[in-house]
Amino acid sequence: MDVGFLILCPDKNISGLRNTLRSIESHSYERNSICLVGSDTSKEECLEINKLCKTYKGGSTFTSLINLGMKSIANEWAFIIFSGSRLPVYIEKKWSSFCQTNKDILFPVIDRKWDFVDGSFNGVLINKKFFSSIGDFPDIEKYDINDFAFSKLLWAYDALDFGANFKAIIGMNIK
Repeated sequence: MDVGFLILCPDKNISGLRNTLRSIESHSYERNSICLVGSDTSKEECLEINKLCKTYKGGSTFTSLINLGMKSIANEWAFIIFSGSRLPVYIEKKWSSFCQTNKDILFPVIDRKWDFVDGSFNGVLINKKFFSSIGDFPDIEKYDINDFAFSKLLWAYDALDFGANFKAIIGMNIK
């Protein structure tokens, strides 16, 4: 599988980014990585982060970073991970075991949350072309409910209309 890593770094934590990049180097087979930072990132911070890996500046929400990353990644598949996180060993075996079509969307079961909306987004694997056919995550701000969960819910409904197969994977924990 042609997988690249979207590293979400909204907090601009360079040490965490280094940790994640080392983990990717140790537990994957020479995969490409890009980093996504929020709109509040200064030019100097972007330059510093760009020394570690290619960096893109998004908006103020997680969904804006994910949407930009899905458009910017050169790989067929995108694995979304937050900076500071570490990949589990043998994660690539999990991907190849559970991905049968480009409509498969893998996400980890963490703390017994096995549905896409309530579950963790740290470790989601999505096909780039399939994402493009569905469209971006809605960029929602300032609602009383969890904005990110609501955005995931709306996007999941659209994905189901396109035939998405959401697969909750045990043992794909990102720490």
